[in-house]
Amino acid sequence: MEPNAAIASENRDEWIERAPRTVATLLVGKLRHEGNPGQLCRVRNLSERGMQIDTIASLLPDMRITVELRGGALLNGAIAWTGGGRAGVRFDTPADVNAILGKPQPEAATVRPRSPRFAADIPARISSFGRPIDVVVADLSQGGACLRLQRPLRDDTEVILMIPGLPSRRCTTRWSNEEFTGVAFHDPISYAELSAWLDSPAARG
Repeated sequence: MEPNAAIASENRDEWIERAPRTVATLLVGKLRHEGNPGQLCRVRNLSERGMQIDTIASLLPDMRITVELRGGALLNGAIAWTGGGRAGVRFDTPADVNAILGKPQPEAATVRPRSPRFAADIPARISSFGRPIDVVVADLSQGGACLRLQRPLRDDTEVILMIPGLPSRRCTTRWSNEEFTGVAFHDPISYAELSAWLDSPAARG
């Protein structure tokens, strides 16, 4: 084992041993750190003191990060170790694991938590009833996108969205105002696909 890998392994093992009530999970989140406003990550292990994440981001020990989870929960901390596409994070303050992983309250059961969204500002195109329309993707998530266009579309209109660097996707419009239209993808973007797209400016055209 290489020296750096051995050190990372020792730090990881020590960190896991110190973390009480570590819960194995697989939550998708939005990772923010200095120099990068948003990358996709996955939270694998979670305790009140910290978490382990999967990420292709270049992170360094003691780097400050924030992870936004589905529904808007924010986890702030510092990198404890990195290695093999994973990183350990120490929280600034103890996290309420039950609140993060718990079931929604009855009064909120009808409100579906929204996946983390990523700013895009990418020129794209939709096809509506065979008619091409130029749009700008203001932001997107694995499950949908917010489009800026000159004329709003009616709700529940089926369109095909073509974003540079991603396969075309069938969508249905969910809401509109004077400037923006929100669409839901029929087939969500996979974690690997969106992660690679966000990490490659060249792929976005």
